Amino acid sequence: MLLISMLGVYSVYKSYQLPNHREITALDNINKGLAISQRLVVKKSRQSTVRVLSINPDTGNIATSTGTYITAFKKNYILTVKHGIISDCENTKILVEGEFIDCGKFVVLDSYNDYAVIKLDQQILNRKPIRVLRDIPRGKQWKKNLSVMTKVYYTGFPNTAGPLSFSGNIAGFTTDEYIYLDSYAWSGSSGSGIFSENGKFIGYIVAIDVGATEFGVQVLENIIFVVPSYRVDWSFLFLNNQ
Repeated sequence: MLLISMLGVYSVYKSYQLPNHREITALDNINKGLAISQRLVVKKSRQSTVRVLSINPDTGNIATSTGTYITAFKKNYILTVKHGIISDCENTKILVEGEFIDCGKFVVLDSYNDYAVIKLDQQILNRKPIRVLRDIPRGKQWKKNLSVMTKVYYTGFPNTAGPLSFSGNIAGFTTDEYIYLDSYAWSGSSGSGIFSENGKFIGYIVAIDVGATEFGVQVLENIIFVVPSYRVDWSFLFLNNQ
């Protein structure tokens, strides 16, 4: 009886004990009220996101963006935006939970589609890369994954805060097939990987919209431009020297 009483008191004590910082900020601390499929997508998004810093030693300027940790053929890369790279590989770092990871080398710097691929010489132990060849839609899967009002999720570092996770909906498309996303973004969100509701990696953020009003040019932080991931030339994954 004494043991049962002590266990009861301990159980009550634990129920009133506040969670610690690590428990609250854990990447898998996701609302259990979401559907299982939604939780899995949010978890994939959170576990694959990193922050990218590029430092110009001549000017002292620092560009900050978001990147997606990807893997293929046992090699690890970061996909981010080209406009976030303002220096060489030596002055570009991947920041994960306060630790800096070196850039191995730039594999692709594509100004037209605004993406950069960074090869890493090591794994990121507290992040889980997406298996990019499996997670990109194929063929007619794209039509479903890009249908208007499809629910999407992403995790990034707007205004250097984060990782912060957001949901949104596909609202439409530009004439050159960029995706209009109704969600939220700000400077620093560029490069964030966008995942559809079935967990497919469908694109990355490049910009937020601006519009002219009677008060001048204003930012529409809820309208986001996303480059679909089929615009990335994934052939670098198959090259032996990469």
